[in-house]
Amino acid sequence: MRLAIVGRPNVGKSSLLNRLLGEERAIVSPVAGTTRDAVDTLMEHDGHLFRLIDTAGIRRKGKTAEMAEKMSVVMARRSLERADVAVVIVDAVEGVTALDANIAGYALDAGCSIIVAVNKWDALENKETGTVSEFERNLRLKMKFLEWAPVVTISALTGQRLAN
Repeated sequence: MRLAIVGRPNVGKSSLLNRLLGEERAIVSPVAGTTRDAVDTLMEHDGHLFRLIDTAGIRRKGKTAEMAEKMSVVMARRSLERADVAVVIVDAVEGVTALDANIAGYALDAGCSIIVAVNKWDALENKETGTVSEFERNLRLKMKFLEWAPVVTISALTGQRLAN
């Protein structure tokens, strides 16, 4: 199974890849644009082979000035075309943005099954009993076309809820 990890810059795509692999395979940096190429890595889990595709962060069209960065976005979108499943990463602290919805739309247009992973859940302050439900309700308002997609809250940094 081919699984593409997609999202805006600095939402934790490479951190998630590293956590899933159990090793520091991808470079992680607070500087946006660290990942430039789509990087394929094989992983075996419970007797199943997965091809994980770590992609560059996708920015709005007007925010990509350098040609190398524009090519990174094109390559990220092409990665979706060869993936079976797209894990669309959303930043829990920053909340759901219109760009997150656009990226999810790219995955849908590419014919991918989609999982929405709300990363950095551990960094979200003042969580209460209904916080997950409220976040998911807001997400589904902005991504109405994904009413069927599972939404999971995770932390790529700590590994929270990644066993599932």
